Amino acid sequence: MGVICILLGIITFFCFTGVGAILGNAVVEYKTTLTMAVTSLSTVSNTSLLVAVVGFFAFIGLLIGMNLIMHGLTYNKICKMNGIMKRR
Repeated sequence: MGVICILLGIITFFCFTGVGAILGNAVVEYKTTLTMAVTSLSTVSNTSLLVAVVGFFAFIGLLIGMNLIMHGLTYNKICKMNGIMKRR
C-alpha cells in the first residue's frame, strides 16, 4: 500500500505538470484574442504566461504529490514497526 501511494504521488506530480502545459498553450492562444480587447495583456509575453501557468500547476502537483509520497513512507514505516512489535 505504501509503495502504491508513493507511485501515485509521482504520477500526480507529472500529470499536473502535463495538464499545466496543455492549459498553458490554451491560455496563450486565448490571450491573443483577449489582447484585441484589453491592451494591458499585450505587455505580457507568451513565454512568461506559459511558464506561469505551468509553474502554478507544477506547484499544486508537487504539494499533492509530496503529500501522497509522505503518506506512503509513513505507512511503510508503521508496517515495519508493527512487524517488529509482533515478533516480541
